Amino acid sequence: MKKNILFPVDLQSTCCHLSDYANLLSHVDKSFSAFFLKDFVRIPKGKLIASNEHEKMAMQNSLQEEAKSLDIDINFISAQANSNSLLNQSKFADLAIISPVTHDNISQLIKTFPDHFFEEIGCPILLSEDLLQPYEEILVLFDYDQSGLAALKSFLSIFGKVSSNKKVTIITVSPDNAPEIHLEKYLVSYLQKAFKDVGIVPFSSNDLADQLVSFASNLNKPLLVMGRAAVNLLKDGVIAQKMADHHMSLFYSNH
Repeated sequence: MKKNILFPVDLQSTCCHLSDYANLLSHVDKSFSAFFLKDFVRIPKGKLIASNEHEKMAMQNSLQEEAKSLDIDINFISAQANSNSLLNQSKFADLAIISPVTHDNISQLIKTFPDHFFEEIGCPILLSEDLLQPYEEILVLFDYDQSGLAALKSFLSIFGKVSSNKKVTIITVSPDNAPEIHLEKYLVSYLQKAFKDVGIVPFSSNDLADQLVSFASNLNKPLLVMGRAAVNLLKDGVIAQKMADHHMSLFYSNH
């Protein structure tokens, strides 16, 4: 069954190229569902935002032509009255890709998307600065939250085979009891079957987000794989800026 991939087409000012997404997922049988952020962002009362329907239609036609030349299916999610079509569609998608996430736009990222988008989206999200080379190393945060394991399994289902030569570091929070210790051992064994180079680094539960991003800032283009705690990283302006400045990518799941 094809993986269905969501992505916004108007996050950047320049034209979006479907080929970048297709190349990232060249190993996957996929289809794309695209959306315009301007169709879904709530406009404050009294504020008018100019809508260039001609420009929007030109971009949509360009992407449809590109999809045809690449022999890839693409559809566009439309905003419907009295319905949350974007979040509903996300419940049936396999991944949402948001790119480019950069020094210049990360501070406004949460405000650019619909209210509570990052907390309520129904599929995993990959945020990256560069789709051509999004990551060189992988950090897996293991905080005993089921959403973190869901993110890891989703990541492996899509990127596991093409990432098998990457270095993986498991960031663990000191386990509180015997079941958590056993679960940690299962995780290490699980990842060693998928990756050749797997290490483990224990962290304190205090200031976990700061520790995680500080550790990752010393690596070469790291990808953070984590659960719903990732939303707190995106909402913290200082941490989010540090992530962008050190070219980090983020793959996370809320569920």
